[in-house]
Amino acid sequence: MRAARFTTTTCATSGSDVCAHAVTTELETPRAWAVTWAAFGANFVTFGVLFSFGVYLTPIADEFGTTTGPVSGLFSSAVLVYYFAGAVGGRMGDRYGTRPVVAVGAVTIGVALWVAAQADALWQLYVVFPVVGIAVGCCYPPLIGAVGQRFERRRVLAIAIVLTGVGAGTWLMPSIARRLIDSRGWRGTFEVWALMCTAVILVVVVALGRTRRDEVAHKPVKAGALVGNRAFVRLYVAVVLVSPGFYAPIAFLNDYAVDRSVSEAAAAWLVGIIGGATVVARLVIGGLGARFDGLTQYRMSYWVMTAGLALWLVSGGSYAALAVAAALHGIGWAVWVTAAPLVLTEWFGARDLGGVLGAFYTGLGLGALLGPAVSGFIIDQWGYRPAIAVVVAGNLLAIAVARSVRTPAA
Repeated sequence: MRAARFTTTTCATSGSDVCAHAVTTELETPRAWAVTWAAFGANFVTFGVLFSFGVYLTPIADEFGTTTGPVSGLFSSAVLVYYFAGAVGGRMGDRYGTRPVVAVGAVTIGVALWVAAQADALWQLYVVFPVVGIAVGCCYPPLIGAVGQRFERRRVLAIAIVLTGVGAGTWLMPSIARRLIDSRGWRGTFEVWALMCTAVILVVVVALGRTRRDEVAHKPVKAGALVGNRAFVRLYVAVVLVSPGFYAPIAFLNDYAVDRSVSEAAAAWLVGIIGGATVVARLVIGGLGARFDGLTQYRMSYWVMTAGLALWLVSGGSYAALAVAAALHGIGWAVWVTAAPLVLTEWFGARDLGGVLGAFYTGLGLGALLGPAVSGFIIDQWGYRPAIAVVVAGNLLAIAVARSVRTPAA
């Protein structure tokens, strides 16, 4: 594919002094596509490990003699750390280049998972497992930013490919984890993940190549400029509200199905259906390109996810209904994660996408801090239906807030 040179200066309006600095970047080269597919691989393994948590939940609880509530907090803590690490990682990637940040992620995830496999008590997992979130934060926003900077005409497709790695990992890794747990236990599974993740992410580091001076010679967007942007703040509030429902199916759908006499293998595939639906949806979105307004896609994603949660609420344990609910959740999730970078690029430019996206994703982290943990407590005390009803209510509030957002350029 022929290389193109592109110089851009994009400024956000409506009370924000954010401006992407003019840079000259090689666009849509073979190296750019190599980075795109390498980022796909990094997302496949990191999110595959993290979002297989519902499969680890019961084995860990059984070994330490507790219930799902205390163990589900591990997932909340890892996701919280991931989003706040992503804010730092995205900013560092914008400032110093993506390669060194991703290299930190490669080492961190391997060490964290290997040490977690040796834990003798639940509190030790609470110390170690959240470090997995640091590794994910070192990869996800910086790699999206790196890919976004390397494309203009086919940016939607390139970002969709990167995000498809998340869905593919969520689709396939839970069933792989189930088989590994059956043969090696959750500890042996963590050891396998440690070696695999480190190897794959080191390949990504090589694919990124040397960081060019023009990629980092600028000042990233300041946090104050984001806080002062009314549209950004409203979208951020909506993310906090929707995040408990964002993660509830990943954390609890597996155990919900098992409790209703679904086989463990079939239950694990429900989380896989979420991932599979995201893969298909993201590829469709990438193929369509930028034909639809990003903010409209963003709002629609909330409606689709809410429909999936509502179907889960009334499913009565029907596997067919749960499968459809999982598919709807995956589709809504795919639309959301694809639309968010597009909206933020329209508002703040592509140059600082890693840092801006990382800051934005802390909203998911805030909701995830309490979401799965509180849901786990509600499930222990009153059952699944009240917990699902709470996250549906949060999604409806998020829809109302998102409807009030107006693009700064309007």
